Amino acid sequence: MGRRSVIRRAVAGDILAMVRMAGDFIASADLAIPFDPDYLTASLRAHLAATDRLALVLDRNGAARGMLCAAASRSPLAPVAVATELAFWIDPDCRGRAALELLHQYIAWARDLGCSHASMMALPGRSLERLYGAAGFLPAEMTYSKVL
Repeated sequence: MGRRSVIRRAVAGDILAMVRMAGDFIASADLAIPFDPDYLTASLRAHLAATDRLALVLDRNGAARGMLCAAASRSPLAPVAVATELAFWIDPDCRGRAALELLHQYIAWARDLGCSHASMMALPGRSLERLYGAAGFLPAEMTYSKVL
């Protein structure tokens, strides 16, 4: 039986898998933030209900195995709307062409909302230039973080 993958909007039934993926991301990224499944569940429920938020999943044979979450907002620097990626994860055994399709659907959503820019993030040491470049993203800014 072949693998069937589709990119679709996340639904409430995907939240458990999305929480698991967020935990996998936090662990793999060695981030100094706690993994709190209850908080993530509440956060994702609110995210799915908001009209200025996007939650896509990579559905592989009926199971959410990747996700891209984003938010649209007004820029504090100019009178334009911008889209910002909040979470991007694909289970290692599902990575490949689906990543580019997730980006294309994110860009389409941002355009539909009238955003003039969309942004993606990458962790240090994780080479995503080819993937992001294939979707038309260019390096723009680097974020630095400090644990307080």
